[in-house]
Amino acid sequence: MTSKQRMMAAFRKQIPDRVPVCPDISVMVPDRLTGKPFYEIHLDGREHNGWTSATHSEVYVDAVRHFGMEGIYMYGGLKEIRPEGAPEFESAVFDAPEGKRVKRICRTKTGDLTEEEIYFADEPPWRQSKPVKDLRKDFKSLKQFIGEGGWKWEKSFRDYGRIGDSGVYAGMVPVFQDWWFHNRHGGFEQVYSDFLMESDFMDEVHAFWMEWSLALIQAMVEAKPDIVMLGGSSASLSVSSPDFFRKYELPFVRESARLCRAGGVPSHLHVCGRSWKLVELVAAETDLDSMEPLEEPPCGDVDIREAKRRVGKKLCIKGNINTTEFMLRATPDQVEEKCKALIDAAAADGGFILSTGDQCGRDTPDENFFRMVEAAEKYGRY
Repeated sequence: MTSKQRMMAAFRKQIPDRVPVCPDISVMVPDRLTGKPFYEIHLDGREHNGWTSATHSEVYVDAVRHFGMEGIYMYGGLKEIRPEGAPEFESAVFDAPEGKRVKRICRTKTGDLTEEEIYFADEPPWRQSKPVKDLRKDFKSLKQFIGEGGWKWEKSFRDYGRIGDSGVYAGMVPVFQDWWFHNRHGGFEQVYSDFLMESDFMDEVHAFWMEWSLALIQAMVEAKPDIVMLGGSSASLSVSSPDFFRKYELPFVRESARLCRAGGVPSHLHVCGRSWKLVELVAAETDLDSMEPLEEPPCGDVDIREAKRRVGKKLCIKGNINTTEFMLRATPDQVEEKCKALIDAAAADGGFILSTGDQCGRDTPDENFFRMVEAAEKYGRY
């Protein structure tokens, strides 16, 4: 099997030739392998091509092939067809002690939106200032930028072939808490203050986002990615709550999974950190096909053997080696032992992808990735 075929079999809860191995190396490890300042990689894609980070997506694919692992490509997406005269963000790049500083401004009929992002030499970018600062005023302007219905996207993914047979192409759509965190200035404290103190207004925001996000899901399903990935880091129970998930995310996950199943595209949810209650919830109440990264303690609360026993017939499960300590500090032999234990716990009958918890740190030893692949070859044959 190719890596793509192997991953797709697992997502469909079928039995591939061996367990796929797909650790999360989404940003830092591929950038580090290039030897370049990280800002060179990210600015080339983000600022010059706008809708997709071409340079970073290329180094991710290079890293996947370097290690011989399976990949999840989530760096493209559908290009939106914007109406003539629609407001756009304009960017200016400045040198800074950290690397580069990017300031953006979008002039709308209801006011200007501004944001600022720092691009580091050896760390991922960080959004220091986000567009929605004055809740009601700036949300009106955000709607002007996004549009209020009638959204259109191109019919196909321009970069679909970039990952090739080395992995799967994922159409990525954020869950509500991720989307609001991305746009709302003030961090998690402000986001959850909005949910608690401005709940009626946030119901309006959520209704708008639901209309937009499900239109995008439908467009993606019609464009036929390998999978549709729902990005939900900010919905983690390490920072959020089951009540917020049930209110803001469950209706979206349920409808997205339905649209994906109707279109023959597997649906996949990412929620890092503490997530076990959410795993049980989506398995019981949605048609979701797959979930990651099911993090183990101390960062998460998932026992992958128990997850396989409880929800393995409903969900493909992907995870779950700790990245904040184990992958950074373990020897290759310890990594092999850990991988064998996970395969023994969760690989039976297919529907399992050997992976890490959330993203692996920049300084994770290359030898540990190579050993994960070797362990899958050695112990993961069906």
